[in-house]
Amino acid sequence: MERVHSLRMMSRFLLLHCLVLISLFIVAATAHTSYITTDQDALLALKAHITHDPTNFLAKNWNTSTPVCNWTGVPCDVHNHRVTVLNISRLNLTGTIPFQLGNLSSLQSLNLSFNRLSGSIPSAIFTTYTLKYVNFHENQLTGTFPSFIFDKSSLQHLDFAHNSLSGEIPANICSNLPFLEILSLSGNMLHGRIPSTLLNCTYLQILDLSYNDFSGAIPKEIGNLTKLKGLYLGRNRLQEIPREFSNLAEMERMSLSENNLQDMIINFLQFYSSSTCFCNLYSFARSLIMLRFIVFISDRDKALCLFSLISFFNLCRLKKNVL
Repeated sequence: MERVHSLRMMSRFLLLHCLVLISLFIVAATAHTSYITTDQDALLALKAHITHDPTNFLAKNWNTSTPVCNWTGVPCDVHNHRVTVLNISRLNLTGTIPFQLGNLSSLQSLNLSFNRLSGSIPSAIFTTYTLKYVNFHENQLTGTFPSFIFDKSSLQHLDFAHNSLSGEIPANICSNLPFLEILSLSGNMLHGRIPSTLLNCTYLQILDLSYNDFSGAIPKEIGNLTKLKGLYLGRNRLQEIPREFSNLAEMERMSLSENNLQDMIINFLQFYSSSTCFCNLYSFARSLIMLRFIVFISDRDKALCLFSLISFFNLCRLKKNVL
């Protein structure tokens, strides 16, 4: 009798255990389906915000008769089938960006470049903790520069170039962007001073602030961005070049054109050629290399700088021999 009772208890326990497992499976399956539906709804919201699609790309490729992960421009994670990339660049689309894109909670890369999207940039997009790459290059986006994006520590690439964004770059721009490598804001209507807090973006490799209305001195702190390879500050109203730029050992190309800085560039290069040691050939050669990747308004300006450097170097060598 006692054995029968034990078997009954065991059966009940196993039955309860199975019911729990089945319940968990149902909950997981429901959640998975819910996430996929959420991703689909977000993309359909974007489709609904497009007012002109000249190639009918979205009409042909985005419809509910096929799974979201089969839609063109929408790669998914192979395990959980969540959308990780959204790329609808170069389609000449007209419309606005919906806040529902912020519901793509597994999104890593967002590329809407080379379209005609207008309106403001929704803050909800930057609530996605996995987002690394954002490219809105060459659209018609307006409004003040969005400060809310700088709380997203996962970001590595930000390109808002050639839009109509206005205002100043927030002082906290790099307070929480430890891995940012590319920041491109050229061709907007940004003004004010370039914030010195850019030095906190220690992994920055490309900084493009050209074709805006920035004024004042170039922050000397940029000279501490030792990984910087490209610096583009042309077409602003900048007034001074910091000597700390001599620290930029990885620099490959620098544009300072149309800032009325020619005399300052000559002075900077002269300092650069003599700062590490007195007029030695190595530092002079580095100055010539620096001259090669600095972009001026014309070849004439570069020739004047080259002539000035050679004269300066010869004078230094002569002075050294006299001493």
